[in-house]
Amino acid sequence: MRSYRCAVIGALLTGVAAVPAVAADRLQVDVGGEFTQYFGFADNDNVGGGDFTGLDVKSDGAVTFGGEFTLDIGLQVGVEVNLKSETAQGEQIDGSYLWLEDRFGRLEIGSRDSAAALMQYSAPDVGLGINDSDISDWIVNPSTADGDSAFQSTYLYLGEDQATKITYFTPRFEGFQIGVSYIPELERDNNDQPAGDLYKNGIGFGANYVQTLGELDVALAFGYMQAEKPDGATGIDTARGYSVGGNIGYAGFTFGASYADTQGNGEGGTDSAVSFDGRGYDVGVAYAFDAYQVSLSYYNGKAADSAAAGDSKHETVMLSGNYEVGPGVNVLASIFRSKFEADTGTDNTGWAAITGLTISF
Repeated sequence: MRSYRCAVIGALLTGVAAVPAVAADRLQVDVGGEFTQYFGFADNDNVGGGDFTGLDVKSDGAVTFGGEFTLDIGLQVGVEVNLKSETAQGEQIDGSYLWLEDRFGRLEIGSRDSAAALMQYSAPDVGLGINDSDISDWIVNPSTADGDSAFQSTYLYLGEDQATKITYFTPRFEGFQIGVSYIPELERDNNDQPAGDLYKNGIGFGANYVQTLGELDVALAFGYMQAEKPDGATGIDTARGYSVGGNIGYAGFTFGASYADTQGNGEGGTDSAVSFDGRGYDVGVAYAFDAYQVSLSYYNGKAADSAAAGDSKHETVMLSGNYEVGPGVNVLASIFRSKFEADTGTDNTGWAAITGLTISF
């Protein structure tokens, strides 16, 4: 769901409205979040893999605990902790960090995506989402292509997995903003000492331009990320990748596209059988009128796997709709077809039709 929050993140990075506080005041924490309940039908063709065909119910959401206030010296201070509504890979907390901001920029410290991912723009989709989404929860991906490569997303993660980091964002000037992240060790989101068996000394760089030019709303982005291979690792490449993306809005329409190229090995560099090597791109258009939104988008990804010859390939086309029933309440629907061609020789083509109810609070 991270691709859905691109516009929210962009607004957050441009500045935060705050109420002056006196010295005796303390930060007050509020509770917010978003929860979506999906219901739909999926048809997977790969019967040999035991893939499911039928009706299902799935969930996605998080509860956010956060707050902000302004010190007497004009420094804004804030904190945010995201609690997942479902446990994924044994993790319940989906990022936790604090931030400081004034006229010189914004500093974030903790567990969150890097500047390269946060500042990216991609093709619009108003339903399930086609980029960095939960497509494989409905249409099974039989390949061993790593999900943090460009195989299914143009957002630069590279196994970084919201590791603890320091990120600085410049103030936005004439529409331009730059962000830089330093990540001591990829995947590490706890207080353990670095063990040297994961990618380390990661740098994430992001830059975007957001501006209204006459009747056009323009958003352009560039990202770069790299990290050193683990100590003593052989046959493991340095992790690196770059991305470009953009949106153009006019008269209710939003046109968007993005591209990413990634290199390296998955599983934090410890598994040479999984590869980040690949590229992906998406393109799409959305239209908003009154309380309604519709979109049509397409994703194409490819990744190499060092465990077998050839490339794994992925294609998805998605038609989505969204209706705002009331403040914070939206009904959405997506119909999509996905095709996965695995270099292991096991392929899967399927389609799904789902609907969902999202409540934001």
